[in-house]
Amino acid sequence: MTLNTRKPTGKPAWPIMLLAGREKAGKTWAALEASTSDLISRVLYIGIGEDDPDEYALIPGAEFEIVVHDGTYPGIIDAVRAAVAEPAGENPTLIVVDSMTRLWNLIGDNMQAVANKRAKGRRNPNGDFTISADLWNVAASQWQDVMDALRVHQGPVILTARLDQVAVMENGQPIAQKEWKVQAHKSLVFDATVIVELRERGQFLVTGAKSARIKLEKPRSYPGFTVEKFWADLGLADGTGERSHATLQADKSGTEPGAPTKQDQVSAAVTATKAAATAEKVDEIETHAKRLGIDGVEPLKEALAAKRAELGNSDVDHWATTGEPA
Repeated sequence: MTLNTRKPTGKPAWPIMLLAGREKAGKTWAALEASTSDLISRVLYIGIGEDDPDEYALIPGAEFEIVVHDGTYPGIIDAVRAAVAEPAGENPTLIVVDSMTRLWNLIGDNMQAVANKRAKGRRNPNGDFTISADLWNVAASQWQDVMDALRVHQGPVILTARLDQVAVMENGQPIAQKEWKVQAHKSLVFDATVIVELRERGQFLVTGAKSARIKLEKPRSYPGFTVEKFWADLGLADGTGERSHATLQADKSGTEPGAPTKQDQVSAAVTATKAAATAEKVDEIETHAKRLGIDGVEPLKEALAAKRAELGNSDVDHWATTGEPA
């Protein structure tokens, strides 16, 4: 492998902002108020399980479009991908997804339906069968597919989620102490570039930000918060860089860990063929290659032909029968 590197640009990329708040705390309002900003050309709102915010068109200067979909997981991810694929105008497009809590609930409900159809394991007090680990893995993969689609977007993204105060667990048991927790897949708080919590309406608490310009030693109250103002504090008004990340590519071939790949088998067979000292050995290699289904694969096919030309054919009669002579 040839090492490939690049110099960092020093420019901030458009963030994926998470607005996590209690009920009616103003998450959707704050997200769509950002449509008034001159830094963007267009706003696409993707609602998931929430009432369409038609009335919020009355926000002074607000201008946004509501993306219509059928409410299914395939319909939602298609809507996200279509929004990301839309060409940008003079400035980038803002994508708002409201809410990620509802998305994770939907994915969980789909997995529950599969578990109930399998009808295996124990039932919970609601009469549903336990969702098995393999189904939770599928759920996590579906969640990540949505996040991966959003991370490709070269423009701002705002996600909303519910924020609840829950009991802290210690040794598997709840204790008196409580903490604020985002209600969504656990990876959301890691994938978001900026996390803003609305524990009470009109009160904005920045609890996380990946930024060289905003350095948080602890959660910081942000009086007069608007998304546009925070974008300016991130330095986005002075120019942005491309959002990029180290993409992970899963091997979906199903090859067992540690098992030789087809390319490994071909390479080993070529090496053995070149080292063969007799035509009989070449026969043996070719027979094994046929069992593996690689005898016609280059460069093995070429190596076998070259060795045959060098050693000639063996004297073994492969059609001869074994046992007593006729």
